[in-house]
Amino acid sequence: MFQYAAACGLAHEREAHVLMDVSAFESYALRAYELSRLCLPQDIHTDSSEHLRNGWALNAPFIRRLMRRGTQREGAYREPHFHFDKNFFALSGDEITLDGYFQSPLYFTGCEGVLRERFRPAEPLGTAAQGWSDHIGASRRSVSLHVRRGDYVSNPDTAAVHTTLGDGYYRRATELMRRILGEEVDFFLFSDAPDFVEQAFADLPRSRVVRTDPARSWEDMFLMARCHHHIIANSSYSWWGAWLNPSPDKIVIAPGQWFTSEKLATTNVMDLYPEGWIILK
Repeated sequence: MFQYAAACGLAHEREAHVLMDVSAFESYALRAYELSRLCLPQDIHTDSSEHLRNGWALNAPFIRRLMRRGTQREGAYREPHFHFDKNFFALSGDEITLDGYFQSPLYFTGCEGVLRERFRPAEPLGTAAQGWSDHIGASRRSVSLHVRRGDYVSNPDTAAVHTTLGDGYYRRATELMRRILGEEVDFFLFSDAPDFVEQAFADLPRSRVVRTDPARSWEDMFLMARCHHHIIANSSYSWWGAWLNPSPDKIVIAPGQWFTSEKLATTNVMDLYPEGWIILK
């Protein structure tokens, strides 16, 4: 989503067209391509470069090939570092390929409305998710709380970069949220390890673990966005869950420990956080 959003930001600036190359997902074992679950144009690059996979003619310059890893070539831009590159919007040429993560809202300043319209589920919520949506909607002070484990625990390569957040962060975040909002806060707990979360947060008042269909993994993001306020993990999944909440009054608490201490020693993450979000060190 960050990659598409950056491409959309550049396309918006240049009045150009976004074309995605998703071929890397053919050999990417960690997860499948799921932007097709959203309401964004599925303009997919094919080898012919003449037609899109959905049959639409390619009738405008394209500026994005998503997830392509290849040699540097003319018109190719590789993200030089994690923080925002001020030279990004100076890119020129009829065809620009982008390679990187682009995890900063500064890359899509000016096209937030377009992204909110496109980053919507392409189909109705399933039965379980709709039930939780109703529960969230009935709460006067709903707070999403996300715990990311999964590959942060099981994949050594991922764990070398991303750390799981400890009890200290969540305890301070929930206490701060209750000081700001009052005691009658309803915490909706989201995680890829719901059983772990149910035990770890058993003593958190007014909290419930959200359990939805694992085969419809995108639904939790939109349930988070339905909440009034957010406590996110060091994960782009809950980052987007909080960002997609359009309320100007939302409170978002985010961890300063986005990466491991070793990775943070050489990485500037401050452009990751939108203005107004509370960062707990």
